[in-house]
Amino acid sequence: MNPSKLRIFDRRSPVKVLGPFSRAVIWVQGCDFGCKGCIVPESWDRNAGEDVDISELVDWILNQPSIEGITLSGGEPMLQAEAMSTLIDRIRTEKDLGVMCYTGFRLEHLKEQGTTSQTNLLKKIDLLIDGVYVENLQDDLLWRGSSNQRLLLLSDRYREFLEAQGDRSAGLEFFFAETGEVGFSGVPAQLNFRQEFESRMSKRSVIVNPK
Repeated sequence: MNPSKLRIFDRRSPVKVLGPFSRAVIWVQGCDFGCKGCIVPESWDRNAGEDVDISELVDWILNQPSIEGITLSGGEPMLQAEAMSTLIDRIRTEKDLGVMCYTGFRLEHLKEQGTTSQTNLLKKIDLLIDGVYVENLQDDLLWRGSSNQRLLLLSDRYREFLEAQGDRSAGLEFFFAETGEVGFSGVPAQLNFRQEFESRMSKRSVIVNPK
């Protein structure tokens, strides 16, 4: 992939249910894990989504008012590690924003077998959620969908926040798109939430667009 661009599924700001405080969130496009029950399987196809210049994303993030940091989700962010590192470096030359990142890879795998770009990206992340989503381990956890997923501090930035925060779901945020679709951000605590929500909305002729 072109390191001067990111292939993304979507972006949204502000979001308060995918990391500490208020954040700008980027969902990248492309994932090879294909977890059963994934909340956004539309983000798997590497050839879908849109290519966006890093400079455009940097400007967008820096122009978001009152955010404390960014969250990188997907899709699988580690598949675009070089571009992600460039994005973070350019943001931090202008503003000290925290970085939270999701990945289906385990931290140990990335450290021992990851590419140079992936290990370099790890050094820039403050808070990592690792591990694939496992449907039969669905649980009510902070920012995670299943109990095998870990919330790992890679810096001290959010240590005090997490020590004061309970390990329960942060809930969901709902929004209405200009297209008339209704969507939500966050990690549902309920198994098969999307399917049930889509079923109820379809009876009202409303299309669901989750992130």
